[in-house]
Amino acid sequence: MPKNSKGIEVAEIIKDRCMACQICIGECPVEAIELTREGVAEIDPEVCVGCGKCADVCPVEAVAFDRSKRRSVKPKRKKPRPRTEYVAVYIEQKDDQGADVAWELVGKARELAAKLQARVIGLVPGSGLDKVLNDAGAYGCDEVHCLEHECLASYVSFTYGHALTHLVTEIRPDILLVGATSQGRDLAGIVATHLKTGLTADCTGLDIEEETGLLLMTRPTFGGNIMATIFCEERRPQMSTVRPKVMPPPPREEGRDFSLVRHEWEPPKGKYPSIVEYIEDVSRLGMDITQYPVLVVAGRGACDPGSYPLLEELAGLLGGAVACSRPVVESGFMPYERQVGQTGKTVAPKLYIGIGVSGAIQHRVAIQGASRIMAVNTDSSAPIFQIADVGIVGDYTRVLPELISQIKQRMNVNA
Repeated sequence: MPKNSKGIEVAEIIKDRCMACQICIGECPVEAIELTREGVAEIDPEVCVGCGKCADVCPVEAVAFDRSKRRSVKPKRKKPRPRTEYVAVYIEQKDDQGADVAWELVGKARELAAKLQARVIGLVPGSGLDKVLNDAGAYGCDEVHCLEHECLASYVSFTYGHALTHLVTEIRPDILLVGATSQGRDLAGIVATHLKTGLTADCTGLDIEEETGLLLMTRPTFGGNIMATIFCEERRPQMSTVRPKVMPPPPREEGRDFSLVRHEWEPPKGKYPSIVEYIEDVSRLGMDITQYPVLVVAGRGACDPGSYPLLEELAGLLGGAVACSRPVVESGFMPYERQVGQTGKTVAPKLYIGIGVSGAIQHRVAIQGASRIMAVNTDSSAPIFQIADVGIVGDYTRVLPELISQIKQRMNVNA
């Protein structure tokens, strides 16, 4: 192993293995690693202290290090930042109806604000906002800041990006949360670019680091095989998009006191796009599995046309719908609109029943909001059993008929 001028054996990057994930950069306690222009990590041997933490976290074993020579080191303590005054949530709305994900984020914002001794504010650009403004207060915003203008009647990236940036610049929140919908993903990137701040997309977990007050943003990466926690030390606001159904919505409190602040805004000059015609959302024409209280989900182990009648009967008895995992969609057995997972839909049913679902991390992340999870699989070591409230090891073609029969008996339904 190479040594530095102090005689310390240091770690070394194996360049042809490095995938530029930057996990080692975040883990290094002495900031000895940087990403080169060629897109590979590089260790400064004179700064490296030989602790070996980079080798421990590398997902592709691209760090050469003799662990027997490991040295202990205390990480540099981050300086606490002044406590923030505001945790902001973008309230996505259409036709004076707030998006469900906005209320979910308001609930989470209240948890974060409690740790920071801060206030929760809702940011609402748009037109015709009376109902959504009241809803924002009822769901938990301490202050609601709105910006109304006729040019904001329909969502257009250019105008909404300018309007939300204006609100954030005036209020200067420390944290800004946005729903990871098609609109939210589009808008968050625009606003982060205008504000020259960082953006962590598709988060599944948010928390506050007690020592520094930084927002800890957790999201799956590398196809869901790794959960990364990201923070933004220098730029503000700390921005995150969160997928719908990941956070539980708060209870609505009618008559709750809140402050309403209306802001003046001058639209950007010049010509900009306008909506001429809408193409109706395909998801509205088909099945929206996120709205069902019960989901019977077919995995690779139940990817058989012969299984569908059993799945459908079980879902029908429980007032639910049949959904599936990614391999079932890829096989052509079910359409994409029914896919549950990181690349499909995040769901939070009262009851999730996985039939032949192995439970890869991408799938487990998408069902973590379920109140109860039941799994049926022939493989007793399937990861789905790690999070299941009830697990049955067995062949679903034998388990489901018995389960359906017993449900019918409980419901006094003729078999």
